[in-house]
Amino acid sequence: MVTAREKIMGRDIDLNIDDIDESIFNKVVNFVNEKWLEVKTENVNVPDTQKIAALTAIKIAIELLKLRDLQKDILSSYENKIKKLIVHLDENNY
Repeated sequence: MVTAREKIMGRDIDLNIDDIDESIFNKVVNFVNEKWLEVKTENVNVPDTQKIAALTAIKIAIELLKLRDLQKDILSSYENKIKKLIVHLDENNY
């Protein structure tokens, strides 16, 4: 088992990184820490680090869900265009 010790949200954490590409892992750690710093800066009056961590998770989840919705919308748009193209081709005997 390959583990890495990383500072995430201000704490040293040992993580199992067996199935994770190192460059992707580093990008993820940097992304999480950037979001954590954003949330921490936006909530300077909140001393509870667990609350800051939870707010960070929520912020990341919101971004993920927005991207998933966008992906679904794009896929649906392409599917509709393909169906229209097929109908058009069928109508013109192609």
